[in-house]
Formats: sequence, C-alpha cells, structure tokens
Amino acid sequence: MIRPLRQRHRVIVGTLGVLLPLAFAGGLVARKPVPVAADVPPALASPGNDFGSVIWTKSDVWPGQAIMTRLRRGAARSLAVELLFREFAKPDVLVYWVAGKDSAGERLPENARLLGALSNRAPLPLPADARGEAGRLVLYSLADQEVVAVSNQLVLEKD
Repeated sequence: MIRPLRQRHRVIVGTLGVLLPLAFAGGLVARKPVPVAADVPPALASPGNDFGSVIWTKSDVWPGQAIMTRLRRGAARSLAVELLFREFAKPDVLVYWVAGKDSAGERLPENARLLGALSNRAPLPLPADARGEAGRLVLYSLADQEVVAVSNQLVLEKD
C-alpha cells in the first residue's frame, strides 16, 4: 500500500517541479507594464514646492534631537517649516503645530493642528493664524501612539 503512494507522490512532485517554474516564467512574461504618467496633474502636484526663501535656520529648536529646522516664506507671504535630519528611528511620524505656551505631554493637545508627515527636506505649510503666535512643533508617532519630540517654544514673525 505504501509503495504505490510513494510512486504517485514522486510523479506528482516531479511534474510540479517542471510545471511551477514554467508557470511562474509565463506569468512574468504575460504581465502588463506599469503605466507611468508623463506629468502630474496640477491638482495632485505638491503644494509645498513654492516655498523659496529661507527666513531662518536653527539647530537648537529640538532639545535632545539632531534635527535642523528651517522657516521658509512662500508665495502670498505664507510660511512653511522644513525639518532636516539624518536618521529617525520612529515609524509613521506626523508633525503638528500646537499653539500656546503650554508644552505637549505624553498625548497630543486638543488644539494640535496636523502639518503633515515627517519627511526630510519637505516644506510643511503652517496655518495662517500661527503667525505672531507662540507655539511648538510636535512629532507624533502614529504607529506607537506617542509623542516623540516637542520643540522649544517658537514665535513666528507676524509681518
């Protein structure tokens, strides 16, 4: 009884050993190419690319973190913050603006406003009502559900 099962198993494994690689190669050959857009529609283009002039650059904004912060001015006198860092070991980090003089604790305050995802050298537009107001930047890890870092208090120019 065992010998016929072994013979059948040998035939099946031998057949699969030939057919599976052939099926895999056929699947690769039959794939359709990935479509590539020649240009991005204006509605989908990143709004942060027009922040040209640097107002200031500071490296002492984040206590205990090696993050350089730039404040940029863009079209229509809008402001954006740009964070430059080498390595950041937290997953899914978001950047928030918290108005007021209170610092964020272990949780995000109710008045925290999302600026965007943390990305090296990507300008994050600041809310218009943040000008001339004291506040802090907060890095929040969405995956860990915790505040990663809180900046020193910043007062953005009002002009």
